[in-house]
Amino acid sequence: MKTNRRSFLSTALVGGLTATVLPRGAEKTPAPVPLDLSSRYARLDEILKSPVLRKELFPTPVIIEKIELLRDRKNFLCRVRSSEGGEGISVGHGNQNAKNWPVFKGFIDRFTGKDARELDAWTLDVPGKSGGIPYNVQLATLEIAVLDMLGNTAKKPIAALLGEVINPRIEIYHGSRIKQLLNLPPEESLELVRQDLAITNAKAVKIRAGGTSHLDADSKAGTEKLIRMAREMFGDKMVLGCDGNNKYSVKGGIRMGKILESYNYSWWEEMVPFGWYDELKQVKDALKIAVTTGESESYLSTFRWLVAHGACDTVQPDTLYFGGMIRAVRVARMAAACGLSYVPHITQHGLGYLYMLHTAAIAPNAGRFQEFDGYSTKDANGDDVPIQSKTDPFKCENGAFKVPTGAGLGLMIDPAYVKKHEVVTTW
Repeated sequence: MKTNRRSFLSTALVGGLTATVLPRGAEKTPAPVPLDLSSRYARLDEILKSPVLRKELFPTPVIIEKIELLRDRKNFLCRVRSSEGGEGISVGHGNQNAKNWPVFKGFIDRFTGKDARELDAWTLDVPGKSGGIPYNVQLATLEIAVLDMLGNTAKKPIAALLGEVINPRIEIYHGSRIKQLLNLPPEESLELVRQDLAITNAKAVKIRAGGTSHLDADSKAGTEKLIRMAREMFGDKMVLGCDGNNKYSVKGGIRMGKILESYNYSWWEEMVPFGWYDELKQVKDALKIAVTTGESESYLSTFRWLVAHGACDTVQPDTLYFGGMIRAVRVARMAAACGLSYVPHITQHGLGYLYMLHTAAIAPNAGRFQEFDGYSTKDANGDDVPIQSKTDPFKCENGAFKVPTGAGLGLMIDPAYVKKHEVVTTW
């Protein structure tokens, strides 16, 4: 049976403004998607105006008394305290923080003394040249620390601050091993993936495609051989996807997509170069396999275009690159309104997969499988970030994680690790 893109998408309700939300797999007639472009844009604009943070959980102001950027060599943490004694902490994306950390001084000056309940208003698109991924990473680092503080104050997990937890258990796909899958013979790289699967018992895997020299070039591993061998090794029941790493033309992307379809792969990710939005839609319209994109996007307006024009089947904002959880939830809501699914991308640094759990937990259109790059939570120095759950252990059981139920992020970072970081005072 050939792959149908809808088999990879959530079968939950897709009415972006309705109050009723159902868990994945629930039977419900989807809300109609507006057929004309202007009506779709009107619906998306209403969604973007809707609040995300549940301010009703905080009847009185939560004033931010102190924002601190903490540094240990290349790595940065953010710690936030309220005037009432609440505290939150976050781990950002190490590479971007190391390059652009002075931007954070502006956030400290701007938001110290402000009411944290107004977090929605802080996370809108920044116009002009001052936005983009470098800015967004700093914003996400602050936002997640503030959300952790608010969750600790309300004694609720971050997910419950942003919506109703309807997906308390999140199935994952393995999305790591990028270097091995692109460079090693499939016999070697897929054996490493098999070892990963033995730890989590995940039911889905993403492989990699694309060469480094020019568009449509074969990888050193041999892409078509990898596609075939992955299906042979893992069997027909394993859900497989493929990341094109922005290395294909329209013609090449369609060709590879049809090969993936012939081996019953479920999704084809990021195949055309970044910014080729019309070309992405051409690939999507020519294939049955689900087309996914969005990991490098930094503006809500771009996702607004992608969703309104139906240029993909799944949106993949990166929580850190895109500026935090509230912005990611806004993208998930827009996607739901037009029948698309939500599968956030996860960067290789910090606590990305834990951040993902909080937003996927509340998305009625969350895809069946969410990305997971492994248990190791490395900081920018290459050191493990030592964490401990406040409640149930962070453990993948039968291919799925329980969404954290402890307050805030639901985890504690080892105080000795935090203590190695010094407060930045010179900018």
